[in-house]
Amino acid sequence: MRIQLRNALLTMLVLGAGMSSCKKTISYQGNILTNYYMPLQVGKYITYRMDSLSFYYYGQNDTITSYLAKDSVEKQTVDNTGATVWLVTRYLSDTTGSSWAPSETYVVSPSASAIDVTENNLRFVKLAFPMDPGFSWTGNTYLPYNPYQDFFTYSDYDNLDLSDWNYQYMQVNQPFTVGNGTTYDSATTILQIADSTNVPIANTTIFASDTYWSETYARGIGMIYRHTEMWEYQPPTPDGSQAGYKIGFGLTMSIVDHN
Repeated sequence: MRIQLRNALLTMLVLGAGMSSCKKTISYQGNILTNYYMPLQVGKYITYRMDSLSFYYYGQNDTITSYLAKDSVEKQTVDNTGATVWLVTRYLSDTTGSSWAPSETYVVSPSASAIDVTENNLRFVKLAFPMDPGFSWTGNTYLPYNPYQDFFTYSDYDNLDLSDWNYQYMQVNQPFTVGNGTTYDSATTILQIADSTNVPIANTTIFASDTYWSETYARGIGMIYRHTEMWEYQPPTPDGSQAGYKIGFGLTMSIVDHN
């Protein structure tokens, strides 16, 4: 269980952001960022089913391991600038939920223009104002180059460069149904990136990669769904000395409970 939880933590790294201008603005009511991220109040929590994709046996095989993850608002405090911030602890369990172990604590810094989150020393902006369809912002401005280098050695990292991702609101205040069949009436989806090469892999003799990240937030609840794919496939060497293999990870999170 300890090894599985560690693998889950590796896939839970998240990415950073800054904002840019939008081309279209619409009017709306009650659509402020703090209504969507999650209720920032001590004692509030959201529980997710977390399906983690990983590769093993030298990248020849893949497997999906499932967990429960609970994000719990634990404390309100101030940062070194005097701004109010919130500490959120993430707990992990197997799918029975019989025993929970804290895995990390991250910092949420809300403002009128953005929701800043700092996790594992990576700063990012989950949501940006205005929350209008088509509004975009350069998502990972504050990330260092190759933030995954301690966990994955991508051979062609430029194809997976995180710094120039443009997050974009794809839908705002629209119904969204999660995996358990529950439909949320007012949900907003952010597409962070959708870039692939040779996917699905039709030709196993050439390089392939899939880089996809989206998150969906429901008003008054917080994030209800996330899907991430960040992997590459290296074809076998011409002399046959090395078989084709994959490296990277995938993660799907679907809400199962909240208060």
